[in-house]
Amino acid sequence: LVNPHTGVALQECPTCRGAIGSTAPSYTVRNIIDALPVSCTHAARGCEQKVKRGDLETHAATCGFAEVACTHAGCAATVCRRDLEAHVASCEWRVGPCLDGCGMDVCMRDFPRHFAEECRKRVVRCGKCGTKREAEGMEEHRRQ
Repeated sequence: LVNPHTGVALQECPTCRGAIGSTAPSYTVRNIIDALPVSCTHAARGCEQKVKRGDLETHAATCGFAEVACTHAGCAATVCRRDLEAHVASCEWRVGPCLDGCGMDVCMRDFPRHFAEECRKRVVRCGKCGTKREAEGMEEHRRQ
């Protein structure tokens, strides 16, 4: 651009004061582009939200359809953010108290082995007399 009064090349835009030849778009153009409605980046996962281009990053960071990883160690599952709470509650990798009340914390995927081999509340048969008792009381029973 050239100043029509002086014939000297302009160094900055008279409208936005941006440098002439700058690769950055003008503020006016940027504002127009940022106001355009666009689909969420998680549309393929089901989000139907249309947001302003300028708000897309903020929306994507909280979108219920964003892919997130399970928080349990050992679980490689990824689910939509909106489904994470349900997944975490039913995940086989969750650790919680033994379902039979022995007091041990057990990874739910290991519960069958825990119940068969470790749980103090499992029912075992006395090798001496054949009666059935909880494992935690068997040693005392055998001493009698």
